[in-house]
Amino acid sequence: MESKHWSCFVAIVLGVLIFKMHIFVAFADQDEDIPHNEVRNWALKFGVDLWEFGRQFTKMNEIKSRFKDNDIEVKRKDGIILLRELAAEVKNFMDFKRNAVMRLMDSAEQAALSELEGQGQAESPMGGQQHYDARRINEYNADGKLADGARHMDIRFMRRFERLPVNLSLSSILVPHGVDLDEADVKSALQWSGHLDPLFQNNLEQDPALSWQYFGSSTGFLRRFPGTAWPPEGSKGSKLIHDFRTHNWFVQAASSPKDIMILLDASSSMTEKSFDLGMATAFNILDTLGEDDFVNLITFSEVVKTPVPCFKDRMVRATPDNIQEIKSAVKAIKLQDTANFTAGLEYAFSLLHKYNQSGAGSQCNQAIMLITESTSESHKDVIKQYNWPHMPVRIFTYLIGSDSGSRSNLHDMACSNKGFFVQINDYDEARRKVIDYALVMARPMIMYQADHPVHWSPVFVAGKSGGLGRDSEYQRRLVTTVSTPVFDRRNHSVRVANLLGVVGTDVPIEEIRKVIPQHKLGPNGYSFIVDNNGRVLYHPDLRPLGDASQYIDQLKPKYASVDITELELPETEFGNNNEPVEINKNLLNEMRGDMIKPKEGETEFTVMNHYDDSKRVSTRTHRYFYGPIEDTPFTLAIVLPEKYGSHEFVSQQEIRHSRNNVTEYFKGDNWRVHPDWVYCEYNSVSDLEKERESSGEYSSRDQEPSFGSPEEQVLHFLSRAGRPGWKWMSVRPKSPQPHHNMHSGSNGNAPGSSHFGSQHQNSQGSRKAEPYFCDRTLIQSLVRDAMVTEGLDRNTTGSSSGKEDKHPIATLMAILKRQGYQKFVVATSFVATRSGLLRWIDHVKRPEDTPEPHFSEDNVRAMDTSWYKRAIDQHSVEPDSFVYSVPFGSGYAIKSNATLVTASHAIFVEHRGHKAPAGVVGLQFQHDSLAKHFINITSACTGMTGCKRTCASDNLDCYVLDNSGFVIISEEMEHTGKFFGQIDGTIMDSLVQDRIYKRVTVNDYQGVCSDADNPYTAAGGILRPNRLGSWFFNHLLALSATWLSFMPASLRAWPQEEYTYDNEDVVFVDNNYSDEYEFGSENDYNMPVDQEMDEFFTTADVEYTTPPPRQHKPHVGPRFSPDPHNARRCDLRTDLYMLQPERLNQGGQNNPLKGKLTNCHVSGCERPFSVQKIPHSNLILLVVDTLCPCGSKQLDIEPLEETGVIGACSTRRQGQEQESRRRPKKCINYHPEEIEIQQCGRGSTLQHMSGSVIVAHLLMVTVTFVLANA
Repeated sequence: MESKHWSCFVAIVLGVLIFKMHIFVAFADQDEDIPHNEVRNWALKFGVDLWEFGRQFTKMNEIKSRFKDNDIEVKRKDGIILLRELAAEVKNFMDFKRNAVMRLMDSAEQAALSELEGQGQAESPMGGQQHYDARRINEYNADGKLADGARHMDIRFMRRFERLPVNLSLSSILVPHGVDLDEADVKSALQWSGHLDPLFQNNLEQDPALSWQYFGSSTGFLRRFPGTAWPPEGSKGSKLIHDFRTHNWFVQAASSPKDIMILLDASSSMTEKSFDLGMATAFNILDTLGEDDFVNLITFSEVVKTPVPCFKDRMVRATPDNIQEIKSAVKAIKLQDTANFTAGLEYAFSLLHKYNQSGAGSQCNQAIMLITESTSESHKDVIKQYNWPHMPVRIFTYLIGSDSGSRSNLHDMACSNKGFFVQINDYDEARRKVIDYALVMARPMIMYQADHPVHWSPVFVAGKSGGLGRDSEYQRRLVTTVSTPVFDRRNHSVRVANLLGVVGTDVPIEEIRKVIPQHKLGPNGYSFIVDNNGRVLYHPDLRPLGDASQYIDQLKPKYASVDITELELPETEFGNNNEPVEINKNLLNEMRGDMIKPKEGETEFTVMNHYDDSKRVSTRTHRYFYGPIEDTPFTLAIVLPEKYGSHEFVSQQEIRHSRNNVTEYFKGDNWRVHPDWVYCEYNSVSDLEKERESSGEYSSRDQEPSFGSPEEQVLHFLSRAGRPGWKWMSVRPKSPQPHHNMHSGSNGNAPGSSHFGSQHQNSQGSRKAEPYFCDRTLIQSLVRDAMVTEGLDRNTTGSSSGKEDKHPIATLMAILKRQGYQKFVVATSFVATRSGLLRWIDHVKRPEDTPEPHFSEDNVRAMDTSWYKRAIDQHSVEPDSFVYSVPFGSGYAIKSNATLVTASHAIFVEHRGHKAPAGVVGLQFQHDSLAKHFINITSACTGMTGCKRTCASDNLDCYVLDNSGFVIISEEMEHTGKFFGQIDGTIMDSLVQDRIYKRVTVNDYQGVCSDADNPYTAAGGILRPNRLGSWFFNHLLALSATWLSFMPASLRAWPQEEYTYDNEDVVFVDNNYSDEYEFGSENDYNMPVDQEMDEFFTTADVEYTTPPPRQHKPHVGPRFSPDPHNARRCDLRTDLYMLQPERLNQGGQNNPLKGKLTNCHVSGCERPFSVQKIPHSNLILLVVDTLCPCGSKQLDIEPLEETGVIGACSTRRQGQEQESRRRPKKCINYHPEEIEIQQCGRGSTLQHMSGSVIVAHLLMVTVTFVLANA
């Protein structure tokens, strides 16, 4: 029995040993079973096949030879000289805009002076109902007759004016909510401002590139030229616009920079309703501030609190991000305790004094904005201690509601400190009346009557683009506004300083970029402009936050504020101890500092460039050249790639001496030019009309005379360029002498001080001096490129006569085709050149019902595409190669043969030892044919001895990956276009550890997140009373107040619009909340509040205690673009991957890199893999043994929001607050006679009451009369 057990034991042991031996043998043979030599041969054959086919099919050598057969030159670029040339062009362009605005200012002040001083005399010819109310333009009844009160205006569609129908001789009036055109001061301003129409028209004639011009009256209406109806066709907006007097272009032009401390009463004496209205008032004040201003908001009850923790004891720049941070935090405030006004005022005065003395902040105006429902005193002691006798700080007081005792106190506080008192009873008044503070701050500037500061607004998203491109109609353009104030020059019987309004004009960024030709910067070169605060006016990577169509619907701009350090992303290198080395970041900050000063200079550092919606990344060393744009707050920078940007390829065809008609090189419809580049253009609509009339061409009077496409425009000028007497007109007109030079020495009071009269009819220096402009270099380069690329398709398809083309290339292609070499089904071949020309050949007929856009529709801006940029960069990695890519996540379309592989190759031309890019050639071919060819190669053994396994074997997985880690070919078709880390993150990690790929962290500081993730507003909501009950209670109070107003007591007082210093008692209005209080249109203040933030503000808080920073947990899962109404800016980060080709080339291309995954399974098995560079491409071949069942993790390249402290209190945003800035040149904040001005406050008038309250008054009068006589 014992021997039997022993025998069983021996058998079991032997069985285990035999099993393990087999396993170990299998695992030991795994490495040998990956046929590394075959992997090398497969990659070599696949790469050579692709290269030879692409090289022959694209005719790259023939194109290069054709270029060399003509006169060519590779010239060196001098970056500084080019910068100065372009900066002068931009200055000239901006001078035209500024001078147009200054002429408007002069004319407006003269018109107002003449009209207002002549009132009471003969009726003005502009009198009566002469203005065009945009709400009533071309408004017809069903019977076709003009509606009562409407006016007819002849209009026609104009591309330049956001593709709207306009009238180029008349302006129209746009009206915000709450403005009555029948008020006396409004009617007066309407009358005299009507005289601006001839000047609007004259400005447009002198500078046909002008966009909208307007005069914004302080009385509330906006006169805009050219005239058009409102709302625009297709808009969902109402007939009323947003109140422009709170917009940056108006407020910042009307007042110098300022430090603002907002004190918001958050004591329990404030009702929830009053606090909401006070919060709305504070938010409207915040909305009027700009980048040159500094601000903070504190709430006070028993203690003083700073809602944003990291803003404690600081003033911060009034950037949109900081403003939004303050708003979000204030919404989380709870009302508690009693109001300690003294503590709030002392804190505000101390902080303002500290900034004034330390040289921080704006170093100009300083003001306290006090918002409360009631106060029992005027706090003269604390004000006297901090602010008298010199009154460096103005005090503006806002009374929420109608507490009669508080009115007098708040009025005294404002009037004795060069401020203004305002009574706020509803949301409409909270919007309209906050602008009073800016009008008061403008008084010193108005009283001097000398300086009219010119203000350039931040950039914002406006209406439709005016470009000729086929997609321009669906694009919105970026715009900045240049504006200047209009003063009242009349001599009044009492001391006043009235701002009549602000004049301005929009400046589309697309027009600025036209004077900085891209062809002078070359491939992957670009330019950008920053202002005195380091904020970007434009940049190729600037992505303003969507405005939810608020500009189109309400004419309300949403300003963008992005610093240059948020767009240029310096590469971070790592030292020996894996410590980050911030050399590139330091060089970027030094450049920013120089640009702010502003200072001319140059530098060089390496940055990260991301493509394709931040799914790919590359690094490139750039050379930066920067310098000031004189007489503006801006600095221009041009950026040239270090490896190839310092030389340019020059090859032009002189058109006038050409033997042939150059339009012959542009036959057919298989070519496009860059729609955003200026080849030739007429300077004005009238010039084009004259040209067409002389040519006998008919143009509709309802449509703007224009070209149907950029190609039509190019052909139009090319057909005329060869005619006798043709002039190139390649120099843009120069602007006239700047206004301020002509205006110097004048006090601005005398009518003769205006230069308007001398320039009104003077066309010298106007942009219309010549009928058209042509970029001679660009258009002659375009013709040469067309000559070189013309006719290439005939060499492939055969001649039209049906005879075989005897060209050597055509013969070779025919032989290759007969030999079966042409294994790839090519859909399209193309060539794109440095002149913006795109030419293509369709080799497969497209289905008529296909929803996919044609290649030319998506790639008309060829030089801006990813395949063009990447091909140029690839040249320095491997000159004889193509860059291959497939659409992301395109595996689903494989079976339908819809997926196309794009291959592109850069053509560099060499001359006298220097090379420069001339263009890019490429192919699009069916992915299915590429995959079949790959399978055919990798399923066979190439060696004489044979191989055990191929890619057709079950235990080998073969992939072709591109240089960003995306799958080009896989055995599983659904993998196509996916990031390989999502398929096998374990192998991808190993490739990174082996330095085959480099993992790069890319930060996106322009990310868009949902407001639902906001730590201040993520949950909860502001407690509000029941709407119906609160309305009834509010209405009951209104009726009670009305009843009491008729009692025989001293309570009765009628409202007086202006408060004055006189010997009589000051009279106040006794008004209550309008019924619009609860049901107003302003819903921005009813947003949810994060209940967790309430923990920061409990009764246990110590005065000035800062809560701990907010920690944020990022959103998990796929990110979707949030609704624009609920979107917010956020910092995103993602890990992207870059192939390191030098690593694969270290041992030569004949030696693949071998790797293993170890310790990935309990059995101890290993998982070998082999990596081989595919020559002549940006691809690698990856072969993985799948026998060992290793687990696989997933890597993701989906961007996620930064963890930890976010928003204004993040380390990055805190660092931004310390960055350098340059203050505006002038600060006008004091005039010794300003104290004589007595106007310092206003309340509400009966006409501003809601209709229901007025009806209630009349009802109470009747009831009181009946009761009194009963």
